[in-house]
Amino acid sequence: MNNEEVLLITVTEACKIMNLGRNTMLKLVKMKGFPALVFPHKILIDKLQLPTWISKNYGKYK
Repeated sequence: MNNEEVLLITVTEACKIMNLGRNTMLKLVKMKGFPALVFPHKILIDKLQLPTWISKNYGKYK
């Protein structure tokens, strides 16, 4: 891994990567097992675990 590579991304950055709206991303963040750290005023998403979570949960949520 490159020292400059970011491990944790913001909700806004995750929205751009996944091509989702902010409200949808915030719903995903609340799901059990979603790779995110939720702090009182900040949410950080594990960029490396995001593709794995998507693959494991593809088609499970409506």
